Amino acid sequence: MPRGRRILFRSLSTLIISWLVSCAVPLGASETASEIVDAMIEAHGGMEVWRQAPTVSFVDELAPAGAQGARSSVTVEQSRRRAYIDFPGTDMRLGWDGEKAWSENWQLPFPPRFLALLNYYFLNLPWLVKDPGVVLSEPETGRLFDDPTDYVTIRMTFEAGVGDTPEDYYVLYIHPETNRLAACEYIVTYTSLLPEGVESTNPHVLIYDRWTEVSGLRVPTHYTIYEQDHSVYATCSVSDWSFEKGFDLARMTVPPGAVVDASTP
Repeated sequence: MPRGRRILFRSLSTLIISWLVSCAVPLGASETASEIVDAMIEAHGGMEVWRQAPTVSFVDELAPAGAQGARSSVTVEQSRRRAYIDFPGTDMRLGWDGEKAWSENWQLPFPPRFLALLNYYFLNLPWLVKDPGVVLSEPETGRLFDDPTDYVTIRMTFEAGVGDTPEDYYVLYIHPETNRLAACEYIVTYTSLLPEGVESTNPHVLIYDRWTEVSGLRVPTHYTIYEQDHSVYATCSVSDWSFEKGFDLARMTVPPGAVVDASTP
């Protein structure tokens, strides 16, 4: 190529690159919240397999900082969100039929009704963002502690009457390049867990530390919950994920001697 043309070609290339850089728009700046969460769901394997699964089941061990954790085997029916939980190594059991929760030999400091779908929600947030009654804010950006990444943030709130605690909220932290969920900020408004006159806990930040792939879906295998001062509040390990197990309908009958939870959401 003649020297003059090479110079012209380089100049045009520089102008084009400069124009592209000046026109580049970060994720979330022009996309709607719905478009962003759709991309997040796809980054976690899509909605179809998750929604059509008969159940979601896993084994978890949730441990408060400095304390021994409680290991539980969770099975949730996808169509009606009924659930039962066993606690290996103990004689505790929990059932939830969508209206009431009951327990046998309960020894934990939390109401069974509160725990029934707690970890199911934390672990399935990439898909639950599309549940009926969820309200999404306009996208913003935010950082996680010392992480320099500018995450796309979307606040999830709920219409009145949705679930036990419609005043809860979640702020999703979505990676701007991978579209994957990195963390969430949340509060708890379950009345029986709060001191009188207090409407919610302080915000906590849950960071997903490790992931795996099951049935084509990207699911967490460990998360850490932090206080506002960045200290660790709790950790959770998750294993034995399945989206294929059947749901034992017999577990929806309240066993003789079981205690129905009368706590106030």
